[in-house]
Amino acid sequence: MGRPKEFERDAVLDRAIEVFWDRGYDGTSMADLVEALGIGRQSLYDTFGDKRSLYLLALDRYRSERNTTPWHLLDEQPLRPGLRALFTAIVDWMADEPDGRSCMMVCAAAERAPHDREVERRFCANTEQMERRFTARLERARADGEIGGQHDVTALARYLTNALYGLNLTAKARRDRAYLHQIVDVTLSILG
Repeated sequence: MGRPKEFERDAVLDRAIEVFWDRGYDGTSMADLVEALGIGRQSLYDTFGDKRSLYLLALDRYRSERNTTPWHLLDEQPLRPGLRALFTAIVDWMADEPDGRSCMMVCAAAERAPHDREVERRFCANTEQMERRFTARLERARADGEIGGQHDVTALARYLTNALYGLNLTAKARRDRAYLHQIVDVTLSILG
């Protein structure tokens, strides 16, 4: 009879998120994971499968538990100030992030989506979720008279989603708040 596993699955996945988020998929070896997760290689394989399987599980957990986009900022006030508050919060988070991180989903898409259908699928699901959030808020803004009928809310939601992703990628290399806030200003100017 084998020894019982002496680790908590979610805690291990949380540590795996940190490793993959810091190093990326390609920059992370199984030896890195064994060391960082504090479990034996065989236990890792038995519980999570191979490195790619663990990576996909880490992405799923990040998306469900760690992706902390502050949507409440958008929902709690009129559209324009809500969008500014949301984008400003993202800029502040990225500029203050000591490890130079941006959204793990964005990093995963940039690194893996071109040749990994499962990463692409997860990124697209995340994108669709963001677009739905923006679309719902834009439809409410239209009903309240905050934006006119000239705006296609679906296209605008896609634009705002893309802008958030672009901001994440830019901030990964350039953490200058003034620079990032200029991008936000121009992004939000689309609303008139």
